[in-house]
Amino acid sequence: MRSFLSNNLRISKMASSRPSAKKSKANQPTIQRRGYGPEAYRDIDWRALSDDEARAQEREGSLAWKVLSNTQMQMLQDLSVEDLEKKLSEILKLTSHHVNLDEGVLLDLYVTGFWWAKEQNFTIQQISGFITVIHTLVNNIKEKKMSVVDNLKEFKKMVAGVGNENCEFTGGLDFFDINQAKTVTDYLKKTLFQHYKLYEFLFHHEREEQIVCRELLIEVLPKADLPYPPPLDEGIDEEIYNNHIATAMSTPMADGEQTAQDAAGGQEAMEAGGTATPVVDPLEGVTATDVKRIMDEVAKDMLGNLQNDVAKKLKERESEIIQRINKIHRIAET
Repeated sequence: MRSFLSNNLRISKMASSRPSAKKSKANQPTIQRRGYGPEAYRDIDWRALSDDEARAQEREGSLAWKVLSNTQMQMLQDLSVEDLEKKLSEILKLTSHHVNLDEGVLLDLYVTGFWWAKEQNFTIQQISGFITVIHTLVNNIKEKKMSVVDNLKEFKKMVAGVGNENCEFTGGLDFFDINQAKTVTDYLKKTLFQHYKLYEFLFHHEREEQIVCRELLIEVLPKADLPYPPPLDEGIDEEIYNNHIATAMSTPMADGEQTAQDAAGGQEAMEAGGTATPVVDPLEGVTATDVKRIMDEVAKDMLGNLQNDVAKKLKERESEIIQRINKIHRIAET
């Protein structure tokens, strides 16, 4: 026993005597763990270790660094939820989670589990082990088709030995203490195991694909040959528009072209022995006051009867309400 302690002390002195700036990761000795649980790994700086060196610090059968390695955990721990979801989908090869329901559910389970463990102030070693637990339990449902009882037994094996330094068998979660193990158990109970039937149905039942389609008849706008397109917002019938509006509109011409056209028309009329008929503008002499007066008269004719009807209905409604109030008073007095 004394020789074992002296050897450990000698290794620790050798490690401390080396210059920290020039220390090679490949030659870094294994740190001597003291106690059990999180305290056994308290002095380890995971940022200074490679993936292989991080695995070398673990006891045999540890569940840390199985799904997420040390370098991946260093990258993931400082990300936002959106970036975490993106990176986990790449690492876990769940790139079709936007269209695949199975992958979407799995990614949501991993992301929420990772974020929950982060909020519990777990170390990156503990978060990595926790993700391994989720991954193992999900594979037991998806690949091995385990029942909830059998899967609970598997989880029980994983937490075996937690908090017991002298236990001969550990399930790989010895870096948790008893309270943390209870917290993890409660979380899995409320998430994965409470909805176990849903996960079984998700992985082992084919869902019917429903394709919803609908035929739509779309009328394409006609080519805008005229100066203005048809007034769709006013809802004018095409026939009325073509007969009364489109025919009255013409393409604007230059003054020279218009003068030449008018002169040609007058010449033709004179040759025919007649007099050219001048073009009369039907709106000539109409002022804004006239337009306003006409609009007022039209509005009065259209809305006058409507206003009377509304006033009549309001009086009838008022009379009914007064009768009901009087009836309530009479009932109250009796």
